[in-house]
Amino acid sequence: MHRLIKFRVVRDFSQLEDRMRRWMDHVFDFQEAGAFFRPPVDLYETAQGLVLRMEVAGVTTEDLSLTVCGQELVIRGQRRPFPREGLPRFLRHEIGYGSFERRFLIPASIDPEGLQARYAEGILEINLPRRVPSSRRIPVTETE
Repeated sequence: MHRLIKFRVVRDFSQLEDRMRRWMDHVFDFQEAGAFFRPPVDLYETAQGLVLRMEVAGVTTEDLSLTVCGQELVIRGQRRPFPREGLPRFLRHEIGYGSFERRFLIPASIDPEGLQARYAEGILEINLPRRVPSSRRIPVTETE
């Protein structure tokens, strides 16, 4: 008998991409160069819609940009390094600095016009409300 194997392509590729980035960061020390970082994200469902939470401590609201283009939400930002004058050398350097960009496909059931974002205590929280279904009465005309 054939067994049905259930997998989620988008989730699997996203997890693979995260693993590859972590591996590349480790092998090539991109974090040490401060060229790139990828803020972690939580996405969960509520009765009102979806909530996306992104950890972006040290990023100012002026350095954050949210754009909706069609059914895609694009979050861009930059975490600027602190001034290093007077520091002879780092003993440990783990905090990533630089630019980032994350893209998310918005499900059709979400109203992109109703998105709301707030930033507090290093967490960017974006509320994606459900689309309110609209209904209208369609008149029927008689033809001869």
